[in-house]
Parts: sequence; C-alpha cells; structure tokens
Amino acid sequence: MTGSEKPLVRKLLHTRMRVNDLDRTVRFYKDVLGLKLSRSFVSPRGSRIAYLRVPGSEEELEITEYAASGPVAVPPDLVHLAFEVDNMDETLSRLSGLNVPVTDGPTHTGHSVFAFIDAPEGYEIELIQSIQPASSPKPSPGGEEIELGFVGPNSSPETLRDLSGSLDRWVRETVAGHPATPPDALLTLAMDPDPLVREVAAQNPFLPEEAFQVLSRDPKEVIRSVLAKNVSLSEEIARTLLADPSPWVRESLAWNDALPDGILEILHKDEHPVVRSAATFTLSDHHRRNGGQAGQP
Repeated sequence: MTGSEKPLVRKLLHTRMRVNDLDRTVRFYKDVLGLKLSRSFVSPRGSRIAYLRVPGSEEELEITEYAASGPVAVPPDLVHLAFEVDNMDETLSRLSGLNVPVTDGPTHTGHSVFAFIDAPEGYEIELIQSIQPASSPKPSPGGEEIELGFVGPNSSPETLRDLSGSLDRWVRETVAGHPATPPDALLTLAMDPDPLVREVAAQNPFLPEEAFQVLSRDPKEVIRSVLAKNVSLSEEIARTLLADPSPWVRESLAWNDALPDGILEILHKDEHPVVRSAATFTLSDHHRRNGGQAGQP
C-alpha cells in the first residue's frame, strides 16, 4: 500500500478470547479491572458470548465459551492485554486485597512502572503506570534517587546488602529482585514488613532455601502464589505448597515448568479443576519436549 492509498481497515473493534468458564472470566474483568458488560448472548452455533467495554477505549473485549472446541489451555508468554492504571501502588494494594497474585513485577523503567497478573485460563494482563519526570529533580543525599542510582547490573553484593536496609520501599524492592543480592540480604527482604517487597523477593531465583521456607508460610496468598512460580523452587518447598489451602497458590505451582513430573502428577489429581487444568498443560508440555515420553521426576 502506498502512502496515498486508503487503509484497508478503519479501526480495531474487538479482541476475542475463548475461555472454559465465561461467567468466571466476566466476573474477573468486571470485579477486578472494572470493565463493563455491554451485552451477552448465545450465537447460532451455540457459543456463549459476552462483550466488555474498556474504560477510555472504543475497542471491546469479546469473551467466548464454546465447549465443542475443547478445553482452553493458554501457553505462557504468547499474548497479553495491557491496561493503563493511575497509581501502581494503589493498584497492587487493591489486587492484594482481592487475592489476585502479581506474576511479574512491578518493574520500573524510568518512564513507567508495569506489572503482570493472570486472568482466568492463564491469559496475561499487563498493568502500566506512566511516570512523568519532574521538571527539575533535586535529589537529597541518601534519597531514593541517589540510592537507586547505585543499583545497576554490576552492583556489588556489598552495595546491595547496604541498600537492603533502605528506608525507601522502592529501593528495597529493586534490591529484592537483583540477581547479585547476597543470600543474607534476600532472607531479610523475605521478611520485610512491606508485602510488595516480599512479593518481589519471592520472584528472585537466587533466594536461599531459608528464604523460600519463610515465604512459603507468608500470610499473603499473592506472595505464596508468586513464590510457587519461582523456577528455583526446591522439591521440599513445592511439597509444602502442595498442601496450601488456596487453589490459586496450587494453580501457580501447577504452571511452574521447572517442577518434576512427580509433583505435577499430584497436582493433576487436585480437587480444584483450575489446578488440574494447569497441571495438564504443563505435563503435556513436558511430554512434548521429551518426545512424547513422560519426564523423569
């Protein structure tokens, strides 16, 4: 198409996602994200369909349930929806109150903060807060700007240990997610009074085993759910989380591709269908990578 030609399409109208449980998904988008149900109906072929309006957008979200197409198994990191939020701190606090786990982040880029959560069926949702830089920042010695300036890819363990005791939560979060943070500092951050710091620490694959043990008993369901997806989870901690009373923690565990098949087989027999569904997908992925043969625990 040349620059003078009229575009073939006018605008994006909607994005469709097929799910196993339409009612559960609609409740998530309404109650958690605040979308509005615009209409719902059954199509001539028997699909249950719901359209949701997104605040500030013309595009709609179409949710479809059609059992005849088979169960939905969404592979990780394939597609995601991104929504803008006004304040990431308030957003994460509300999500924690709703027992919705943050699966990645919050990550600070300098001009934005973003975090990921999972919608039902495993569809990924990105939440983004834009940050407007101050016109003339005046950091004070020892302030957040100065401390964050010391944190980089080549930060020394000694520097990170010192910053793990910062009074600023943003700094402690950054240190909690850093790969060079020493084990003793990570253990301290795993017991931080701020749950958002503990949540970031739960994602760090370099956690010492004692920190894994502490976080596996964290009172916040969202933190245990994040920990359950940690790729460095030991079999001992995985077995602790197998007994977690929350099905969402066990579902997160079932999505952990690093777990041995023995743990996944137990999750495959879980009483909750969401847990079984996740375990089925992860086991299938293991078997596919092993040429159709069951992987070894």
